[in-house]
Amino acid sequence: MTSMLCIYSLHRVLRAPRATLSRVKRFIAILVLLSGVLLRGAFAQEVDVPSLIDALSAHQDPRVAAALARIEGTDRRLLALRGYLRAGTGLVQRWSWTAGQIAAFGSSPENQAIQAAIARVRQAFVAANPGFDLWVNPEVRSLDVQLNNWNSNQSVARAAAGLSIAFESWVNTAAIRAMPAADARRAAEQFLVGFVPKPIPTLAVPGLSPHGQMRAIDFQIRKDGKTIAGPRSATIASEWDGAGWTRKLNDAVRVGSSHFHGPLESPREPWHYTYSP
Repeated sequence: MTSMLCIYSLHRVLRAPRATLSRVKRFIAILVLLSGVLLRGAFAQEVDVPSLIDALSAHQDPRVAAALARIEGTDRRLLALRGYLRAGTGLVQRWSWTAGQIAAFGSSPENQAIQAAIARVRQAFVAANPGFDLWVNPEVRSLDVQLNNWNSNQSVARAAAGLSIAFESWVNTAAIRAMPAADARRAAEQFLVGFVPKPIPTLAVPGLSPHGQMRAIDFQIRKDGKTIAGPRSATIASEWDGAGWTRKLNDAVRVGSSHFHGPLESPREPWHYTYSP
């Protein structure tokens, strides 16, 4: 409509009885100025990040979209999407078990083997540290629990906020907005995959935690039934390193079973060991 009005106005100026060259020049200058204002206005329209997240997740495994729908806030959803994209084709194999799979695992020979390995580590630890004990949560960490943790974890909130700021700044550049939709989607995927969040979240993306297939074990140090060194990042320096439990647990793991590998280095968790059958 605006362009048609401008053309009609120019036509009237040119047909005017006293359409001098100076009047035409002034009119053209006004048109150029108006065009610049309209162009800036078009570029000022920001990309709708929630809609873009939906568009990107539509090209992933259906479980990704289902999980994202249960994550609170655009920032946390964007950070989770980054994790799903980085998982690539390995996502299907890594995805957390369903309730049915968890129930079947409980009575399986595989679970018996894991519990036996844990028992040997515990035995080695107790022998080397009289008066102290090891405790391990025997339950598989379900997707529901992972989602609840993700929605409330502060390290996730901080990392997600940093990613959101960087992503919105990048995606709203003129170069990205000028791309065809398919090219912009691929560019967004590459940006998310390559982004390194700060701080590194202390939780795996919901659905991709190795705890969801009992492939990760968190050991806790106890004395008289009370936890004195637990899975809390804020207490690593005091409860684990300072008290010597990082080294003592590692010694017990090495003596007790060759099926455990660790501890986890990034993010650093001296209590977290990976189990390999």
